[in-house]
Amino acid sequence: MDITKRNFNVVYRHIIENSLFTERQLYIISKRLGGTPPIENISSGAYYRQVKQCQNKVVRVLYTMILLMHIGAIDSRTPFTIERLLEQLNVILNSETAHTLENTGVESVIYVIKQLLKNMTNV
Repeated sequence: MDITKRNFNVVYRHIIENSLFTERQLYIISKRLGGTPPIENISSGAYYRQVKQCQNKVVRVLYTMILLMHIGAIDSRTPFTIERLLEQLNVILNSETAHTLENTGVESVIYVIKQLLKNMTNV
């Protein structure tokens, strides 16, 4: 595995571990978004049950964001900040600099993500 994929995997794994979704749920969501067929080795009933669970969870996350922004628990600029963070992550992980990003660089990216998200909360 090249350094770019390894760095991406480390950052991505950190994000997954701290999210409300499992790796399998994210896999199902990405397959659905990509229009690819259901994953193998799973019955169609189980697959569509998991798809429905994913849909419900995404909607609940959005409701939670609305609620937290309304009560002031997270900053109203949070969606913009998250969008900028995603843009920066794409630049870092998909550019030539990703080849020179060593483990300390990955750790600093994770640290910055943690600090940004921590600073978005008002609790």
